[in-house]
Amino acid sequence: MGAKVTISSVAKATGRSISTVSAALNGASGVAESTRAEILQAAQRLGYSADPNAQQLRRRHSGMMGVVLTAGQAFQVRLLDAVYAAATDLNVDVLVAATTANHDQDAGVGALLARHCEGLVLIDPDDDDSERQGRIGKRVATVVLSADAAASGVDSVISRDDVGISASVDHLVLQGVNRITYIDGASSNACARRTRAYRQAMKDHGLERYIQVVSGGTSEADGARAAQQLLDSGDLPQALMCFNDHCAIGALMELVRAGKRVPQDILVMGYDGIDLAGVSALDLSTVDQDALLMSRAALKLAHVRSLQRRGESVSVSEALEEFGDNIHVTMKADKSVCVEVKPRMIVRSSTKFL
Repeated sequence: MGAKVTISSVAKATGRSISTVSAALNGASGVAESTRAEILQAAQRLGYSADPNAQQLRRRHSGMMGVVLTAGQAFQVRLLDAVYAAATDLNVDVLVAATTANHDQDAGVGALLARHCEGLVLIDPDDDDSERQGRIGKRVATVVLSADAAASGVDSVISRDDVGISASVDHLVLQGVNRITYIDGASSNACARRTRAYRQAMKDHGLERYIQVVSGGTSEADGARAAQQLLDSGDLPQALMCFNDHCAIGALMELVRAGKRVPQDILVMGYDGIDLAGVSALDLSTVDQDALLMSRAALKLAHVRSLQRRGESVSVSEALEEFGDNIHVTMKADKSVCVEVKPRMIVRSSTKFL
């Protein structure tokens, strides 16, 4: 007896996304008639038969995906823009809730669930409360984007910070410096992971005695404060690596205000690859986390998980096949997955001696 023909099988045969195939087979709007006809013909040829139980469940579902992000962070906006691009391609609808000082993550999630979202993408959530994430994950298919999932059964999509940080240290060492100080991300979720990668990269170069971590944060003000602390010490390092581009921009501006030349007096490296880092007045070297790939993987994963909860026979591994060697997927004991994406270095004048 042959293997059961599923929506994933039809998607693979037609070269269409799972969501487009599902919409075509279920008579949903938003699918071109020529595409629908092609998918229906392929389904008939392959012998696809819809699961009646899944069909019954589907009638009570919206197919809507929700996204929660923190307002004010440029990288999160890049991720959100990439989610919209992926949503158009995957033929799914997206609703967004922003968290602010007066509208926290619980409020954002509650608003999206009230609109019957069946999948959630939490962009770098502002805490690592495993109990909270677990409650959300039990109610709706949930993927954490740009941070490790804190709860069992919740999927995650993260950048390979070990690769990005190691590449940054490698680049700075090639510039002939060894006194490299790291301004960390304070309470940010990725802080411990990136700081650990910095320490390891310095050890790999035999530079343990030069390891220095200064408390920073995620904003320009945090970077400026950390840079001022180093200036006040009277012993500036040869290079600064910063938790993110916002922090690096603040540090760079504070150094320039104090009369220091970048890169002649000190090199400055950011992280995230936001657009502002590339303006000529800053020309900040950084690490691009590939927001488009990360967001597409997260949204596709959330959508597939939501289909599974409906009773659809769809495969996570098949859904992620399109990304090939650009990602590394780890299946955890609780059946959740962690998708890791490799970042890339962008070298500009802030880390190149003139």
